Amino acid sequence: MGEKYDVGILGVWYGCNYGSIATYYSLYCAVRDMGKSVLMVHRPWIEPFDEKRMEKRHAMKFARKHYDVSKAYHVGEISELNELCDTFLLGSDQLWKYGVTKVFGHSYFLDFVQKGKNKVAYATSFGAERFLAPWSFSWKALSCMRRMNYVSVREETNVNMCRKLFGVEAVHTLDPILLCDRGRLAEIAQESAREQKKGYIAAYVLDPTPEKKQALLWLAEKLGKDIVVMLDGWPHLFKKNKEKMGLPQYTVTELTVNDWIFYMENSDFVLTDSFHGTCVALLYEKQFYAISNPGRGASRFESLTKEFGLTGNYVHDPQEIMQRDLPKPLDYERINKILEDKRRDSMEWLRKAICEPEQNHSAVIKKEKLYPLRMLKAILRYYAGNHK
Repeated sequence: MGEKYDVGILGVWYGCNYGSIATYYSLYCAVRDMGKSVLMVHRPWIEPFDEKRMEKRHAMKFARKHYDVSKAYHVGEISELNELCDTFLLGSDQLWKYGVTKVFGHSYFLDFVQKGKNKVAYATSFGAERFLAPWSFSWKALSCMRRMNYVSVREETNVNMCRKLFGVEAVHTLDPILLCDRGRLAEIAQESAREQKKGYIAAYVLDPTPEKKQALLWLAEKLGKDIVVMLDGWPHLFKKNKEKMGLPQYTVTELTVNDWIFYMENSDFVLTDSFHGTCVALLYEKQFYAISNPGRGASRFESLTKEFGLTGNYVHDPQEIMQRDLPKPLDYERINKILEDKRRDSMEWLRKAICEPEQNHSAVIKKEKLYPLRMLKAILRYYAGNHK
């Protein structure tokens, strides 16, 4: 591949999570609309993986249709991308969560990017309020972060962590799904071949439990609605999750991201334990309940619902839903005003970072404001969960 690109986007867009696919599509559209050419950087690898099998995934079929995709580089060879891209843009999702991305080395900290290239992180997430990584991994991650030019994070709590832990000035920005108007995701929905349904609750449930099933059935009865159940997009999890959910008559099979958006767009109500499901519900002005999902990161739910004044639509336990009155219609005039302001600020930050990068700009806090090295090591150990 010899073609040059303005921007190379890194992230887990090739995974089968519907929210991740939609997230990177929105980010891709935002950058493309700036007049920039975009290369989606394929999965960095340490251990070999089955590329032919990956190509069969619905996520890769979507990617091949919509993007220019690089080859999958070994982490020892990924520096070849410096010949192809001027700016490297980290996407959202939990790219800085050690348990998720350790298999990619430090690729998602842009360790391979040469000096002089523009290195940007947009709404990137740690997935927690602590950096739960071993000491050696954390120390190299810190070094990589300090070489970045522009850093923004998805959760407000991570702004302080970036400052204290990495000595980096981070900005709080919107998740990419909320960065573009809903017309972008409507483009995806239009590719769906599913039949139109009316009067239903769209239940997007990543981790089924009896309590979530009970809350969904209770809502359906109270609201007098039909149900469409959508499960995790990873094919190897579908059968097990379908059994756990215990609602086979309502569960959609062979779901693509196009279908996922279609069902969310045309629903009357959304019940979800997915952060991105919550974002899409907001984007499409739906009545909704978001159920906390600590195993996948609860802080992002809290950050999102707090900034939009929607804590009443967020529950820690699905049984709380049955203990409340039915939700009143949401004031989307107010919500959309907040969204418009945050979208404008986030888009302007991203545009400047990509289109008007200041020469020699660095995300690192001025040296005189940094902690002494011995104090920084102590802070790093705290945020790293006291790993050795």
